Amino acid sequence: MRRKWLRIAHRGASGTTPEHTRPAFEKALAVGVDMIELDVQLSRDGELVVIHDLELERTTDGSGRVSARSYAELRTLDAGGWWGAPFAGARILCLDEVFALVSGRAALNVEVKAPREDWAAAAPRLLDTLRRWDAAGVTVVSCFEPAFLAVLRGLSPAVRVGVLWSRPDLRPAWEWVRRLGAWSIHPHWGLVSDALVRDAHAQGCRVLAWTVNEVADMCRLLDAGADGIMSDYPERFAGLDGDGSGSGLAP
Repeated sequence: MRRKWLRIAHRGASGTTPEHTRPAFEKALAVGVDMIELDVQLSRDGELVVIHDLELERTTDGSGRVSARSYAELRTLDAGGWWGAPFAGARILCLDEVFALVSGRAALNVEVKAPREDWAAAAPRLLDTLRRWDAAGVTVVSCFEPAFLAVLRGLSPAVRVGVLWSRPDLRPAWEWVRRLGAWSIHPHWGLVSDALVRDAHAQGCRVLAWTVNEVADMCRLLDAGADGIMSDYPERFAGLDGDGSGSGLAP
């Protein structure tokens, strides 16, 4: 029997539904996950909106920068039709809406995509949202820019932060883990090894790997001791042995 681990839906159930939409989050909850990973950035009027790309073209029928539109304007866009007719009309959500949907059912891993010029506004807005939902102690905030996490840490010594990493050289990652007192490191799954997990655990840091879609790869990572797996296909977690829910790492 494997140790407990976190089952994490990447952008919701994004392998079978349009990413970051209500259908994607609802399906992830329906198949049973411990956590949902999502991306946020700021609208022109300072709303934390749930979308990956800085530009609108790939996942909506809009164009241009997300940050150039107000939240009301972003809400008029179709964020599901690109995936298929059954999802036409799905809207861009704000982070508050996602908390309303998942609260008490799964934790969130909030990846911050906001560009550097928005950090000063995004960090306090994010912390305010976490406090309003009483989620600061269970939400993980991650970013490929550890300097943003340093801004966040300067505002809150208690918030859980996760260092996202994709480069083979892990030495800078461990430096940031120590500097931030990171709750977790989020490496690309191809970087995960017994040694990486051992080094992370020695520093009191959890390993949440992204983005793992093949069951054989999931098994390898769990055998290496990974604490969580992010997948576009969270329904595939059901094929793994051991009960990943109730892990103690998230509600």
